[in-house]
Amino acid sequence: MAVCLFVCTNCAVSEPYKVTLLDGREFKTNSKPELNTKTGYYKFRDLSGKDALVRSDEIQAMHNL
Repeated sequence: MAVCLFVCTNCAVSEPYKVTLLDGREFKTNSKPELNTKTGYYKFRDLSGKDALVRSDEIQAMHNL
């Protein structure tokens, strides 16, 4: 039971990420960007609440903060 609670609790917690593009622009997000493998685009919401789509080949780095 304790293991189940731990797993479920971790699912609800999202970690902020920083996405750096090849042109130097940076985005900070509330959670890990999601990759759509059919289109090759990452989808995320930045800290100001704006939705963004970025091609995966435009991303230089992505890591949690």
